[in-house]
Amino acid sequence: MTALPGGERRFDWRRSGIGAVTILALVVILALWQRAHPYSIETSVDIDATPQHVWTTLTDFDAYSEWNPTLTGMRGEVEEDERLAFENDGTEFTPTVLEVDENRLLRWEGHVGVVGIFDGEHSFTLEALPGGGTRFTQSEQFRGVAVLFFTETLRSETAPSFHAMNAALRDRVEGDRVEGENEGATRG
Repeated sequence: MTALPGGERRFDWRRSGIGAVTILALVVILALWQRAHPYSIETSVDIDATPQHVWTTLTDFDAYSEWNPTLTGMRGEVEEDERLAFENDGTEFTPTVLEVDENRLLRWEGHVGVVGIFDGEHSFTLEALPGGGTRFTQSEQFRGVAVLFFTETLRSETAPSFHAMNAALRDRVEGDRVEGENEGATRG
């Protein structure tokens, strides 16, 4: 506001415009910096089963409610450019599948609100271990201007949920494998 003679005040559009442009420039710079420097979480677990067995369990979304403590209501097709849908902590997400390499990799990207505010690129990687077994790695790279304000929540809540899902997947796959072996022994 600019004071006029007689005490009247007038809005100064020029100063307001400069302020708005400055704020917008800072948001864009922050978004670009954060895009280049994502906040990452990565967790792994070794599973005593083949990558094919782990993949079958991982991509059987209909059975998630039986074992998966974090990704509930998962649905969709495991195909590139398809949309998945799931609920996490009461919020529904609809990420787009970016890459599928059967028995090795499933990767998707989702956004909270507008792209650039809070984005996540999630991946499940299956690595065959020497001597048998699979190393299952779950990771996510978080990008966007809001990520800087949520790193503590991501560290304290999201990372433990990854560990919980990894352990549940291991228990489910290894339990299925043992059940299959027991059924084969019973029939034989």
